[in-house]
Amino acid sequence: MSNPAVTYEREMVPVLFRPWVAPLLELARPMPGEHALDLACGTGVVARMAAPFLVPDGRMVGVDLNPDMLGVAQVQGAVEGLDIEWKQGRLEVLPFNEGEFDLALCQQGLQFVDDRAAALGEARRVLREDGRLAMGVWRGLDHHPFWSRFNDVLVELIGIPALAAPFELGDAAELEALLVAAGFRDIAIQARSMPAVFPDPESFVAMEVDVIAAAVPATQHLDARARADLTEAAQSRLAGAIREQMYDGHVVVPMHSHLVLARM
Repeated sequence: MSNPAVTYEREMVPVLFRPWVAPLLELARPMPGEHALDLACGTGVVARMAAPFLVPDGRMVGVDLNPDMLGVAQVQGAVEGLDIEWKQGRLEVLPFNEGEFDLALCQQGLQFVDDRAAALGEARRVLREDGRLAMGVWRGLDHHPFWSRFNDVLVELIGIPALAAPFELGDAAELEALLVAAGFRDIAIQARSMPAVFPDPESFVAMEVDVIAAAVPATQHLDARARADLTEAAQSRLAGAIREQMYDGHVVVPMHSHLVLARM
């Protein structure tokens, strides 16, 4: 039986998330000795790439709601020889004291939080007076026609717009308004784009279904049988759309994100 969190780390992180960490850290500028927090850390790629910037006296903490994702994060962090604390928790009620951190990072996580205002308020609470928040947030489905088509298929098959959630916070004005309301200032939002190159077209839909089950709360009830059935049905419906994204034997999907830096 496949573990969706393992699939997420193995298949999705190298293609869709790791390439965006460097631009995020360029904005955030983690420094030696700082205490940093990776919000909605998933399998921990941001925390793992940020941690070396904090040595020798810094602290890196990753927090996520999903214990399976944290389990993978802990294993990967240990394999890479990194000193990172992993904690389970909700972004709306962070398990940390006021002013514990110099830097909060969040890559493609805020969209999935039910109460985004509360989550940003908590991020502000745990930051020090001169702290900063750096985030990546996908732009809307109107900028991602392939994922919009995939989402339509999911609605048809399981009645859940599971691929809408990652793109729900794509409006820069809405994002800025949330940050202002939470008390952040000096907010800079920039649009960036880069292609995601998925190497194996044959396993693409199965991989994506596993990733959805790992990352999207509304689909985490799907067991292995349900995921297999969904993969088979979605594969036939998406064959044409996938062919349109093929380049040099790979599935190539343009991705568009807002990168955000805000200060206390």
